[in-house]
Amino acid sequence: MLLHNAETEMYLPGAIGPALEEDVPAIMDLLQRRIDWMDEKGLYQWNKTGYLTCYPPEHFRRLIREEVVLAAREADRLTGIIALLSRDPRWPNGDDGKAFYVHHLATDPACPGLGKEMLSYAESYARRHGKPFLRLDSQKVNDALSRYYEALGYFPAGECVDGAYVGILREKSVLPSASSI
Repeated sequence: MLLHNAETEMYLPGAIGPALEEDVPAIMDLLQRRIDWMDEKGLYQWNKTGYLTCYPPEHFRRLIREEVVLAAREADRLTGIIALLSRDPRWPNGDDGKAFYVHHLATDPACPGLGKEMLSYAESYARRHGKPFLRLDSQKVNDALSRYYEALGYFPAGECVDGAYVGILREKSVLPSASSI
C-alpha cells in the first residue's frame, strides 16, 4: 500500500503492482476524474483531445493482458495507473530498446505527490530492466505540465504529432551518475 503522510500531504512509496483486468472500470473512473480535474483547472490535455474515445476500456484490458500497466492502491482503492511500454511510434528511435515509454500516467487528484512517486517507481523499474532512459510525451501547450516534468528531470527531446495532439517528447536518463557511484 502507499502510505499517506499527513504532515507533508505526500504519498510515501509502497506497493505498486500489476493492474488486473477487473481494475478496468476503476481505471476508466480514475481517468474521468482526472479529466474533470483538468477542466476545473483550465488545463489543456486529455480533456480536449477525446482521450476516452481514443483509449476505451478494451485498450486497457489489452495492455493489462500484456502486463505493462501498474496500479497504485490505497485501502483497496485504485489511486493511480501507469503503463510502461517497450516501444513508442511517436519517437523516431521508439524501438531502439533503450527505454520504457510512459503512457496513461494518471493519479487520483486527492493524492498529491502520487504521480511523482509512480514516476520514481518507473525509473527504478527501468534501471532494474537495463534501460538507460524513461521517455514520455506531454501536450505542447500545457505549460504547467511541462514545468512539472522538467522539475523531475524530463527534458525535451523533440516533438510529435498524432492527429490533433501535438506533444513534446521528453527523456530522462535513469542510470546512476558517476558522482553517485
